Amino acid sequence: MENLNRAAKSNEFVAGAANRKKFTATSLTADASTRKYYRLTFADGKTAVLMDDEGCRCKTREFVELSKFLRARGVYVPEVFAADFDNGFLLLEDLGDDMVSTRLTVDNEKKLYLMSAEALAKVAAVRERPQCAAELSRSKILEDLRLFTDWYIPMATGKPLAAQAKKEFFVLADRLSELAYRVPNRLVLWDYHIDNIMLPPGKEECAIIDFQDAMWGPLTYDIMSLLAADRRVASDETIAAVKDAFFASLNNVRREDFEDSYAFLALFRHLRVLGRFTTLSMVNGKNRYLQYIPQMWKALDNILKYPKLSAMARWMEQNLPPKLRKAPTRKPVCRAMVLAAGRGVRMQNLTDDRPKPLIRVNGRELIDYNFDRLREFGIKDVVVNLCYKGEMIKEHLLASFPDFNIAFSEEEEALETGGGIKNALPLLKDEAFLTLNSDVFFIDRGYKSAFWRMLDAWDEEKHDILLLLQNLKDVCGDKGIGDYRLTSAGTIERNQEKKSGYPYMFAGISIVNRRVFDNETRARFSLRDCFDAAEKSGRLGFVVNEAEFFHVGTPQALKEAEAKIHRQKQKKC
Repeated sequence: MENLNRAAKSNEFVAGAANRKKFTATSLTADASTRKYYRLTFADGKTAVLMDDEGCRCKTREFVELSKFLRARGVYVPEVFAADFDNGFLLLEDLGDDMVSTRLTVDNEKKLYLMSAEALAKVAAVRERPQCAAELSRSKILEDLRLFTDWYIPMATGKPLAAQAKKEFFVLADRLSELAYRVPNRLVLWDYHIDNIMLPPGKEECAIIDFQDAMWGPLTYDIMSLLAADRRVASDETIAAVKDAFFASLNNVRREDFEDSYAFLALFRHLRVLGRFTTLSMVNGKNRYLQYIPQMWKALDNILKYPKLSAMARWMEQNLPPKLRKAPTRKPVCRAMVLAAGRGVRMQNLTDDRPKPLIRVNGRELIDYNFDRLREFGIKDVVVNLCYKGEMIKEHLLASFPDFNIAFSEEEEALETGGGIKNALPLLKDEAFLTLNSDVFFIDRGYKSAFWRMLDAWDEEKHDILLLLQNLKDVCGDKGIGDYRLTSAGTIERNQEKKSGYPYMFAGISIVNRRVFDNETRARFSLRDCFDAAEKSGRLGFVVNEAEFFHVGTPQALKEAEAKIHRQKQKKC
């Protein structure tokens, strides 16, 4: 659906920047980010490019600062004609349509790669550090490698990387990262590859278009990135010529140090990009990046032959043998059920005129937080059970979430959580699905969100049900005495006798296989009975949530949630 308000804002920005000249806009190919680009053609035939960063997530301020910085030092990057940082608009010099990637042929390959390296040599010659350039530190490298361990591996192999193997990986990566810093630090453009290098018409030099993520780090990173071949493989002759030419432009750098740094950073980049392509495809729906996975593994296997990386090569063979080195896939948990039939009697008079899921917290209905998370998780097929004031919930959801496919399971009298799901099974269809209580929401604090970690842990051969657990110390609102504790065997045990010493509560979210209802004859029952049966049979899994959790079950809990969110807003301001 077209965002008409966004279009009006962009037109107003361009009109102001161009002194109200009339123009037409043509959409250009987008990149891996959320940015959009449009070529603007004015009545006098001149052109410019509009960068639209809706959400203001793509560092427009840094782009402008670095454009001025690089242009002042003889590096060809687009000039910025106008900027609206609050709305995320930039008006840029039009560099044409020719990228190095679109002009490459067998005959001109070496020439174009050498031109790209010449532009990079100008960047590497700059000794000053821009204010906005963060450090490409060893800790940054290790953090980015979690894209590989926490995203690629679970979605390629079907299960999370074992804790001991993960620990060994990061100890090894930390030790090897010393190789990267055997060369001086310079400005690292970070995403320097043939799709981000332009060949402007009438010019004999390359122009660089993507640099807002620039950092200060080993000067080998960008030349490695240019030759890393995750999109296109250059010939061995071209790679050798480009490396030689770039190395010749440097001063006071030993060739062995250059090669050591290059090799480790290539290893780092290949692993990071495997994880990044996983998130782009699985989270952002950009499945075209999956086509590059085989090429990434060829490049990775090649760099692992470098003698000083032999320990990492052995780790790969032991923990990720060739048969597991494949494209990531998503497990078939593609539907969800939101439980919204109850009145919420503990909310007292707050539910006299509305159902509990429509009570507002921080200016939004409780149930809306569920749909926000489902959207982030890529689930758009949702079943919602209704009973008390169900029409109000139906009207609200259909008006607020038109991009979802919502089916409603209506109950004449509330069937409790288990009965409600059993009654809705014909609408759920899949073997396994996500279930969510509508009186909880949370703010993720971990590296990977709870829903994705639950999907990683889900094993239909081992589990009938998988629960999300929340440590009571991180709960705002209703806490109770705790529902579960961990056992020495790595399982969980429910607090049947309401004792102390059970530090985890059920967080109201689970993955359930429909087979748990096969022999259930009751119409009205709690889903907790199914949890107990799965626990007894050894088929109850769990994931511990890494989040700030809000359980809004009483008026007092509502006040606590509102107060805490208000305090957090004030701190951010």
